[in-house]
Amino acid sequence: MEFDRLFDEVAGRLAARPPREAKLAGAAPAAVLVPLFPEEPHGMCTLLTLRTQTVRDHKGQVSFPGGVREEQDVDLVATALREAEEEVAVPASAVRVAGRLDDCVTLTGYVIRPFVGLLRERPVVRASPIEIEELLWVPLRKLAAPGACQFRRVETGGWVVESYVFDVDGRIVWGATARMLVELIDRLRPIIER
Repeated sequence: MEFDRLFDEVAGRLAARPPREAKLAGAAPAAVLVPLFPEEPHGMCTLLTLRTQTVRDHKGQVSFPGGVREEQDVDLVATALREAEEEVAVPASAVRVAGRLDDCVTLTGYVIRPFVGLLRERPVVRASPIEIEELLWVPLRKLAAPGACQFRRVETGGWVVESYVFDVDGRIVWGATARMLVELIDRLRPIIER
């Protein structure tokens, strides 16, 4: 599919329902980039990262590129794009932001705003060795397949929670990232499944 038409379709589906904003007293504002790109024969794909054991928060968890808003960020879109460039070397100029998903509140005191950005093709990336242990390239069709998402108890890092869970190449995706994926799949299912 032609890129501009695909962008318009994704943007339209994201705009069909305004994203929910979350407020949490004392929470740190953060943002992530949900990068999407077409890749034959898989259709739409995304990039997830496995965080190192040396980062301050969310050690060893699977997430989208992102982080806390810093003083120089004019808004949370800027945060998401800056963090993606710092963590995986995806230049902001290569990303066309199509919209956003619902804010996600984390157990660790963050309110994360996910921005969906389209790239024309699979990006050439370079993971920050300080923050990223592994890159996970995932077709959305795989995540949208029957049985790919479960809702179950997760015990990790001292937390015990009921969460959506995906298994991505042996890595467990849960919590805020899994919630983002569930919403993304729900909103984009007609595009994913064709």
